[in-house]
Amino acid sequence: MHLRKIAAALLAAVTLLVPAGCAVDPSAIGDLIGPSASSGAQVTEWSLAAAPDYYTVTGKADFTGVTLPAAGEITYAQPDSLGRSGRAVGVITKQLRDDGSERDRDMPSTITGWPKRNPEVDINLTADNTCAQDKSTCPKNTCYHGYLFNKSHLIAKSLGGADKAENMVTGTRTQNVGKNNPAGGMAYTETEARDWIDKHPDGTITYMATPNYTGNELLPRTVTVDIRTSDGSIDQHVTVWNTANGYSIDYAKGGTLQ
Repeated sequence: MHLRKIAAALLAAVTLLVPAGCAVDPSAIGDLIGPSASSGAQVTEWSLAAAPDYYTVTGKADFTGVTLPAAGEITYAQPDSLGRSGRAVGVITKQLRDDGSERDRDMPSTITGWPKRNPEVDINLTADNTCAQDKSTCPKNTCYHGYLFNKSHLIAKSLGGADKAENMVTGTRTQNVGKNNPAGGMAYTETEARDWIDKHPDGTITYMATPNYTGNELLPRTVTVDIRTSDGSIDQHVTVWNTANGYSIDYAKGGTLQ
């Protein structure tokens, strides 16, 4: 009976964290955070109103228990049994950033969760559905027309990240860059890092990106990014949402749900 009371209390606590209107399945609580997730990751519902640029700053960076590489190096987790990429962590230097920017791009032909057909889509970047009503009169930065999915780097090439599957997830275009002006999605912290290291060439940036999976799904629902500059001026824990306004993503297999 005592254990049942504890379980009930835990369920009630989790329920308080879930937005109104979202049901909590008690059997699924253990699956909210996948095998590669950071302890600070929280899975909640995305909304365009709350996170129009597809990222949310949720606190300060947390590298507790993480073995950090030497300055100028990046380490990548080995893919799990499903072939999914895990955590990537690096200590970014100006030299690493320059080497990555100057290197020729060499993307893998496919990665885990990559769809057989990458659909061309129209994504409304605002809530007024202007994009769907009339593409020809679509105001700047209100619509995206193009392929839905990107091979999204965990640590950007421009920060020295490798063009290999261990450093990539199948992400929506908006997960990768948000509205793209200003930079959103993964590009938010990438831009912050590039701008800072260019202004502080003798400094370093501790940078960690962790894809968060639900159960055996092949696509992460979020990626959490921890970024801390050596002078402490940037110190953030950021949740990046792998979704797209108006589309239902098939996280289990890739592509979209009909």
